[in-house]
Parts: sequence; structure tokens; C-alpha cells
Amino acid sequence: MADVDNTFTSSKLNNISQCHSSFGKNNQLAKPKLDRWKDLNNAIIDWMNNDAIEETSIKIAEQNNFQFYDKIQKAILSDLFTRFRTIYPKRDVEFNHDFPIKEINKEINGEEYALTTYFTYEFIDQGSSEFIKLKTAFDPEPELIDKAIISKLKAENEDFYTASIEREDLEEIELVDNPDEIIDQHFAILENFLNNRQARNPGELCSRGCDMASRCGQFPLINIDKLTNRIREVKISKTNTIKLQNCERRAAWNVQYGIPREDYIEYESESSGTKFHNYSQEMLVNNNSFTNDDDIERFNKITENEESITREKLFSKYKELIEKLKPYSNLSITKSEFNLGFTIVADGKGLKNGEVVDKKVASVFMGRADLVGRVDGTPIIIELKTRPELSEDFLEAQLYALGASKLLNVKEITILHIYLPDEDSSIKERKFSESELAEAEKKYESLAIKSASWIPFDALSPAYNIGDWCEFCEFKNTCLENR
Repeated sequence: MADVDNTFTSSKLNNISQCHSSFGKNNQLAKPKLDRWKDLNNAIIDWMNNDAIEETSIKIAEQNNFQFYDKIQKAILSDLFTRFRTIYPKRDVEFNHDFPIKEINKEINGEEYALTTYFTYEFIDQGSSEFIKLKTAFDPEPELIDKAIISKLKAENEDFYTASIEREDLEEIELVDNPDEIIDQHFAILENFLNNRQARNPGELCSRGCDMASRCGQFPLINIDKLTNRIREVKISKTNTIKLQNCERRAAWNVQYGIPREDYIEYESESSGTKFHNYSQEMLVNNNSFTNDDDIERFNKITENEESITREKLFSKYKELIEKLKPYSNLSITKSEFNLGFTIVADGKGLKNGEVVDKKVASVFMGRADLVGRVDGTPIIIELKTRPELSEDFLEAQLYALGASKLLNVKEITILHIYLPDEDSSIKERKFSESELAEAEKKYESLAIKSASWIPFDALSPAYNIGDWCEFCEFKNTCLENR
């Protein structure tokens, strides 16, 4: 059996397949949905193991595990708990809640390694077992490697399910026809990680699944030399930074507390703005001929599968974009969707033994710049907007300028916003030198003080601020009910 340090789950494998620097030791990064999942799991265990009448066992389980949360999160947890009991009523069977596993082992470099899939529960009845994965996410589908391990190791007396709380359904986990091939592919990912460790590879993972954003170097430390595991952390995207400037509660409910949005939508198709960004990035990155007429016409080739009206509109905007870029004769664009940001530590609040205490808090501010490159040797960040200019764009410019200056160790950055609405296109150039960068740092230090003040598990601790943004807030009704 592999040592615990040599055991890799599907989530670990998924992360290192995207970026080797995502692998590291645990820290105090805010993970509100995982925290609630843990306490939901504990409540389910207490309820299952309590022989009292149903009403009493439910009440005790909730009191034991939900008591430290604010009323909003208590209600969320109670709802999730109710849904689970509907999906899987209590039965008089043997109950294993010690995270039963299935794993495949392989020797690599003389050491034993394991690919592991965990289950939350195993219910054993008359020699048959039901293995359950507890899932509270909108998409509860197990990873491919999980399915492969299950398919490879499934015994005749075993069944495997996902308890999908959002869907209120117990879903049988599908088996795959080629488990050995899938397992070999994932061991190859692991071997590559072990034998060919790569430099960081910033991408979508930075803002979503990576716990190492404050430590990998992509988001440099601004006002501290080193982070320790005693420092609480929170990741704040560009979008949530803008929300933080307007209303602390709105930003905090997204990043510190993970309150469910009231407007959750699964988009089935790209917007025209997203398409324009994607096609423009494909055309411009590592292309020094983008101003040539023949190259401009190439845009029509890569958009040939679009509807004619959409295609014409996209091409018109692209030609406007090229006209705006022509004055920058020595422009070289090298990357798109490039992660920029930084980490700032401020005095804030934390919890110790259930009590609020003073604590250092690191806020990792991050965004993804549309295009990055250089003009005459000076770094330039280009943002494409298919809307008119907004005041919040300056905060975005400060984020990218300060992040790029620290990452590249330079004192001068150019930020270019190109506005391409249906009418009146325009361009806004901002040059950041030492004084502007110092102003940006001061601005973000003030924002970090706000995010550091949020008390874990208490979603009502951040202040709210009523304004025009309330009309479009993803928590509009929940906020109104809790003022």
C-alpha cells in the first residue's frame, strides 16, 4: 500500500495535469463550500448513528455541526441535510463513514504510488455494499479516473452511487469500457510530474482549483517576505475586486462564504463578446503581421462557421481593433488570457476555538488580461471591451499594472483599454510609472484591509452598501432579507 504522501486523488491529478506548481501543502485558504460539505457530512454521520427518534436525531445533528454558522449558512446546511435524508433515508444496515477507498497501485522510481478514489460512505447489507459519493456541487459528475478505478475494481456485490444534493437524486456511477487505458494515461500524468517537474503554468486553475496561488510566484507578495500556514488566505478575482469596491458583502459572499447565487445559469453558447475575444486572441498572439490586409482577411476564415450576421459584426469590430493598434508600430503580442495579480497581507480577523481573534490575512487579487506583450521593450497589457468605458476600468488597470510590475520586476507598464461597442469605438492608454504604481498599491492595501476583516463562518459580518449595483446583484433577495 502506498504511503499517504504518494497517494493521488482525481482532483490532485487534475490540478497537476494543468500546472505542476499547484501541488503543495495545505494552507488556510478560504474554502467555504468545502467547509460546509465537511459539516454536512458530520451531521449525516451523527444522524445515521443516532438511534433516537427521527426528529430528535436530526435536531441533535444540526446543533452539533451547524451552530457556529450565521443564519444564512445554517439555512443552506439544513436544506442540504434535508435533501440528503430524502435521497437516502436511514436504514438498519452497517454504516462505514471512514472514507472507504478504491485504489490502483504502481511502482514508480522504486516507490509505491496509488491513484485513489474516495467514497463518503459505504452501506453494507447482507454481504452487499453500496458506496456513496456525497456531492453538493451543481455538476456532481465523477472524474473519468474515478470511473475507471471503479470499473476496474468493482466486485459483483458492490454498487456505486453519487448522492447529488442539488439534483436531489441518487445517481449510479457509470462504468467505462476502457479502464486500463484511462488508468495508464493518469499514471503517465503522475510520472511526468514526478520525473519532469515543470515551471508554473498559469491558467484557469489559478482562480478556481489551485490552493498555491499565493505561493507559486505568479501573484507576488507585496508587503511581506513569506507566507506561513498561520496566515488566513482569500482569493479575489478581478470581478469580485470591483464588487468589493462597491459593496463588501457582495464580494465576501462570493469569495469568503460561497453563498449560492440567485441567478445561477448554465450557459449553453458563447456570447458575441466572448467570441470576439477568442477570435481576436487567436489572430493576434505571436503574429507580427496582424496589420497586413491579407492577415486581416484571415479573420473571415477562422469565423466561417458563424452565422453571416454574427460573422459580419465580428469582422467589423476586428477591423476597428486593428485600426486602434496600428499606431503601436513595434507592438509584439505574446500571450492571451494571462494571469496577473499580487498578494497583500493585512491585519484582520480569524477564529480560534470558536472565538473571533486578531489574525493576519492574505488577499490574493487576480485577473486574466486579454492580451500581453511589449512595445519598444515596455510591457503592455491590452484589454478588449465590447462596451463603453466604465469607471471600474481604472481599478482593473491598477490590478494589471501592479501585478505585471512585480512579476516582471519593472518600473513602467502600459495599460491599453480598447472600447468597441456598436457605436463610437475609443482607446484609453494609461502609463504606470513609480508614482502610479505606488498609488495602485495603496488602493489595493485599502481593499485588503476590508477583506481581512471578514469573520469566517459569519456571512453577516461584512458591511453592505446600497447602490445602483443592487439591482443586478446575484444575492439581491437574500441581502434584502438580512439587513
